Amino acid sequence: MSDDILELRSFPSLKDFTDRELAMLISASERREHPKGRVLFKQGSRGSSSILVVRGEVDVVLDAHAPERHLATMGPGSFVGQIALVDKGPRSATVRARTDVVVIELLRDTFEGLLKARSPLALRFQELIAVAGIRQHRAAVRRLTALAAERNRAVNPVKPTDETLAYIQTAASEWGLDLDAIEVVQDETAPKGMRRG
Repeated sequence: MSDDILELRSFPSLKDFTDRELAMLISASERREHPKGRVLFKQGSRGSSSILVVRGEVDVVLDAHAPERHLATMGPGSFVGQIALVDKGPRSATVRARTDVVVIELLRDTFEGLLKARSPLALRFQELIAVAGIRQHRAAVRRLTALAAERNRAVNPVKPTDETLAYIQTAASEWGLDLDAIEVVQDETAPKGMRRG
C-alpha cells in the first residue's frame, strides 16, 4: 500500500473507500500545494472542481460585500466545493488558504468521465455530495430553528446576526432554494402578538 493511500485512509471521510478507490482518486486528481493566503475558489466564479484538504486549513468566506463574512474553517480530510462536480453554477463562497495547504483537486470533466464509465469512485463522490448537502441543510435548519426560538422568547424580536444569515443564504443557494418563496409557518407556541402565517 502506498504512502498516499495510507495518508488518505487516515481521514474519516474516506474510511469506507477501498484501496482501489483511493488509488483511483489519486490517479484521477492532481495534488497541489498552495501558500497561506492564496484564493483557491473565488465567490461568483464558475466552479469546475472540488478539493480534498490533505494538509493545512482553508477558510470559507463570503466576500461579495464588505466586510467579508467567515463561514467555516476546513481542515485535513474535508471536501470543499464538491457541488461544482454536479452543478455548473457560480461558486457560492470564496475558499482561501488559512495556512500553507496541500490539496487534491478533482476536475468536473474527470468526474463526468468517471460517471460515464460507471466508476465506483464516481458513485462514492455522488454519495459524498449528497451527504454534504444534507449536513448543510441540517445546519441551516438548526440555525433557523434556534433563531426562531430566540425570537419567540423575546419581547422585542432578536435581529439575526449577519453570520447566521450569511450561512443560511449560502446553504440555500447551494441547493437552489429561494428564501423569499418559503412560506412562514404559524407557530402556535409564539405569543399572540408575534404569530405569523
